Amino acid sequence: MKLNNYESRNDLLIDWIFECVPASCSALDIGANDGTFCPEVTRIAQRFSMLSGVDPDVEKLQRNPLVSQRYFSTLEDAEILPDSFDVMYSFFVFEHVNDEERFISAASKALKPGGSLFFITPNGRHFFAFFSALFGKIGVQRKLLGLLRPTELVDSYHYPAMYKLNRPKEIERIGRKFGFEQFEYRYSERLDDVSCYFPGITKIIPRLWEDVAAFSNRDNLLVNLMGRMIKAGR
Repeated sequence: MKLNNYESRNDLLIDWIFECVPASCSALDIGANDGTFCPEVTRIAQRFSMLSGVDPDVEKLQRNPLVSQRYFSTLEDAEILPDSFDVMYSFFVFEHVNDEERFISAASKALKPGGSLFFITPNGRHFFAFFSALFGKIGVQRKLLGLLRPTELVDSYHYPAMYKLNRPKEIERIGRKFGFEQFEYRYSERLDDVSCYFPGITKIIPRLWEDVAAFSNRDNLLVNLMGRMIKAGR
């Protein structure tokens, strides 16, 4: 169980990518931003033969030094030729997707047959994702974040979170519809990933949740959902 026994959740996903994908591959960073949100991506840029990035924030993507090709758009609207990439990945993008079918369809179209889409997103089975989705529906998500997290962090990186694409059952339902045939999942959690949103004595809430997950030995209760989706073919 990956519970408080690792340094970086992003590195966990990258390690998994490296386990499965040879260095000669072409890769697409979905939500590439300016490269500072996930500095661990430097490892990917150093390994793969080509790294491209897609992001609707033109200014930030232009500043990203890690990508050699840029698509200034959401993945859904990007003009990417079919079968362009061996691997695609996203760090905390799935929870922001509003039209999940268009997103998965675009990912499948851009991937080569047999290619993999890796992702990490808040686990829909975790209480944090449940309440964050609820706060989004009633329009107080950003306001609450502003009270709990540094203002500059919220301003720089917060996008509306929809939580429509963070449960394996839903991911598989849509994935199979658009040509994905294999699905694998891993889970992880560090207390700091969640407790930073809880002030004072309320930090006991995520600690108790971790205790329940550990006692029941249920990885699928941990906050980080990592997945690999493999496109049919090859």
